[in-house]
Amino acid sequence: MKKIVLNCNDCFAAYKFRLDLIKKLKEEYQVYVVAGFDDHTQFLKRENIDVYIIDIDKTGTGIFKEIKLFFTYRKIFKKLKPDIIINYTIKPHLYATMAAPKNTKIINVVTGLSSIFTKNTIITRVVILLYRLISKKINHYVFLNIDDYHYFVGLKILKKSHTIIKGEGVNLDNFYPYVDLSMPLTFIFIGRLVKEKGIIEYLEAAKLIKNRFSDVRFLIAGSFYKKNTMIDRELIRCYEKEGIVNYLGYCYDINEILRKVHCVVLPSYREGLPISLIEGLASKKIIIAANAVGSKDVVVDGFNGFLANIKSSYDLAVKMEKYIFARNKEEMHNNALYSSRQYDVNNAITAMKRIIEGI
Repeated sequence: MKKIVLNCNDCFAAYKFRLDLIKKLKEEYQVYVVAGFDDHTQFLKRENIDVYIIDIDKTGTGIFKEIKLFFTYRKIFKKLKPDIIINYTIKPHLYATMAAPKNTKIINVVTGLSSIFTKNTIITRVVILLYRLISKKINHYVFLNIDDYHYFVGLKILKKSHTIIKGEGVNLDNFYPYVDLSMPLTFIFIGRLVKEKGIIEYLEAAKLIKNRFSDVRFLIAGSFYKKNTMIDRELIRCYEKEGIVNYLGYCYDINEILRKVHCVVLPSYREGLPISLIEGLASKKIIIAANAVGSKDVVVDGFNGFLANIKSSYDLAVKMEKYIFARNKEEMHNNALYSSRQYDVNNAITAMKRIIEGI
């Protein structure tokens, strides 16, 4: 039986976004997950998935830690002798590809562009150089939106074949498509609490709306991600004390939370294909997002949600108000549920299996 390694930053990503893919691949292959330890490690192991834990600093650039990570990959791959390695995100893309055995096939999945690519620093130039150096070792690239594909083409990174798929998908059976229009209108932000996710714009827009519609509710679900762009915890507390938002923390069962809301809001500056918006659609919720790469592929303005200007809390509030005043709410919620069908996880699994078989 051939061996496949799924290489992720952390176990959270493997469990949250790729569990159905892993289960399906296990029917035909020996599957291993290589990822950083977190509170989702236990969930993977409960599914009888073989997990190899690595010490990966997702945002750091310390040279000794990076070298150690490379040799950790090398040691694991030498032991497992995988036929295929599927890498997600920058460090797995770069170091795992370099550490892979000679005859191992490599699939690199671009789940979105890191902020590193949008800057003009020495680190940015080094990362791009490394991507070019490993380009001939990559057998296939997978992109979640066409903008990221064009970006890689512009950087002269692509040397082999590629596929663009509509996200990693969600299991539609796990969501309860229900909306109660008799309860106070409720918006929710779901995501990491870092500036590039648009959390500050969400807070400011919530305050603008609250000043006019005191009964409208605003929720936040997500964790304080250890990164230099993480927002101050005190900022959330201040908005809570003013009665503007309610912070729920990280929610393991987001489906249960989604039952009690009407709109999922993501003012992110750039995405791959945002799972939070797709989960919103699967739950029959209206989605409101910034008109940014990735998000604009999911939101059909005026049909299943609204698009706001990037980094504009005022325009975000305007789009929230559009929903508040909408007379066709029931129709839009039905449109949202209809839109979710194209993101069925089985479509993504079929595409990935075809790619695996092809190489």
